[in-house]
Amino acid sequence: MFLIDGHNLIGSGLIPGIHLAQEDDEARLIAWLRARQPKLRQKIVVIFDGGIPGGLSRTLSGSGVTAIFAAQRRSNADKVILARVREARPVSRLVVVTNDSVLREAVRGLGAQTMSTGAFIQHIQQPSRRYTATSASPKLEPKLSKQEVDEFLRLFGAEE
Repeated sequence: MFLIDGHNLIGSGLIPGIHLAQEDDEARLIAWLRARQPKLRQKIVVIFDGGIPGGLSRTLSGSGVTAIFAAQRRSNADKVILARVREARPVSRLVVVTNDSVLREAVRGLGAQTMSTGAFIQHIQQPSRRYTATSASPKLEPKLSKQEVDEFLRLFGAEE
C-alpha cells in the first residue's frame, strides 16, 4: 500500500496542472491518482493537512484511492501518517511517499519503506512492462512423437 503525504506531493511541483495555490488541489490530485491506480495494483491512501473536522473524505475516496484529512486544530498529516504506520500489518509492505526528511526517517524507524515524491511520480508513470514477442524471440516448436508424426502423415496424406 502507498501512504502519501498529499500536500507534500502537490507541493513538489512534479504533477503538471496541480498546485497548492488551487482551491481544488486535493480533488485534482485524487483524480490524477485514480487514473493511475489500476497500473499500481495497490491501494493508495492520501493524507492531507487541515481538514474540517478531519477524517475520511467520502466525496474524494473511491476507485482504490482513499483521501483522509488531518483534523485542522488537533493534528497534521505527519501525525496521521505516523499513526497509520504504527497500526499497519505488516509494516514492511507499506510505502510512505514524502520528501519530508524528518517524516521519512521516523517512518523507516518504524519499519516501513519510503519513497520520494519524484521517485513515486516516475514509478507511477512508467509504461507497463508487458511481454511482446519480437522477431528475435525464439520460436517454440512442439515436440511430437514418431506416432504423432505418422498419424499426421496418414491423416493428411504425405507424399512419398
